[in-house]
Parts: sequence; structure tokens; C-alpha cells
Amino acid sequence: MRDHEEVIFMEKIKVNKIKCRLCGDVIESTHNNDFKRCKCGAVAVDGGHEYLRRLGNPKDCEELSEVKKDEA
Repeated sequence: MRDHEEVIFMEKIKVNKIKCRLCGDVIESTHNNDFKRCKCGAVAVDGGHEYLRRLGNPKDCEELSEVKKDEA
């Protein structure tokens, strides 16, 4: 499952969620170190509102996260 691992640090994450394109499972991480894997095991999400971490092939997941835009 270590095809691709990505960590993105952002300040204002509202929702940290993805949908697996293989099994259709929608998974959400709600707090720091809240690691969730889809039911088929192809992708996973982690980080809650602290950071966006994705595991698995990026082509196998649809990004559903919501991030607050920084005010200038």
C-alpha cells in the first residue's frame, strides 16, 4: 500500500475526507492521528484538522476535503 504517501500541512482544515474510487467508501479523519482506511484497503486518510495525509495511489481517491482560505 506504500505506492504513494503525501503529507500536506495547512492552517485551516475544516473537513479532512476522501472517497475511494474502488469501493466507494467515504472516509474522514476528524482529529490528529485519526487514521482511517477504506473497506477495501486501497486508500487511507489521517490528520484531522491538523494536516492532510493520504496513503495509497492518488488515482484511487477523490478529494472531498474542505479548507478555509486564509484572509489577506
